[in-house]
Amino acid sequence: MKRGRIAVVAAMALALVVAAGCSTDVAKQLASNEQMRTQVFDAIAANRDLTGQLVDKLMATDSTRIGVVDRMLGNDDAAKQVLVRIGTSKQAIEMVMGIAVQDSSTREYTMALLKGMEMASRK
Repeated sequence: MKRGRIAVVAAMALALVVAAGCSTDVAKQLASNEQMRTQVFDAIAANRDLTGQLVDKLMATDSTRIGVVDRMLGNDDAAKQVLVRIGTSKQAIEMVMGIAVQDSSTREYTMALLKGMEMASRK
């Protein structure tokens, strides 16, 4: 199974090299050729290392990071997964709370939620 994935990734890399030889701009090829784009995206999605590298690349700059986060939060399943990760990490909860109390209206709302949770836990 692993060899199959490696073969697919190698084939996709070869396709990119060939495409680069046929055109000076691979980005234009990916943007205009849906079949190539699908094959490249599928190859990346099938390879955990490549997926991680792509995510790292997308998270490297504010412009792409904001788009990725907005897209992720717009997907219910992905948003739930992010919230589960935040909700089970003390460090992440502290970051969220620190951000939430910076704005006065959000601080009041956060404090009201905490007081409500405290009252509910006493019952």
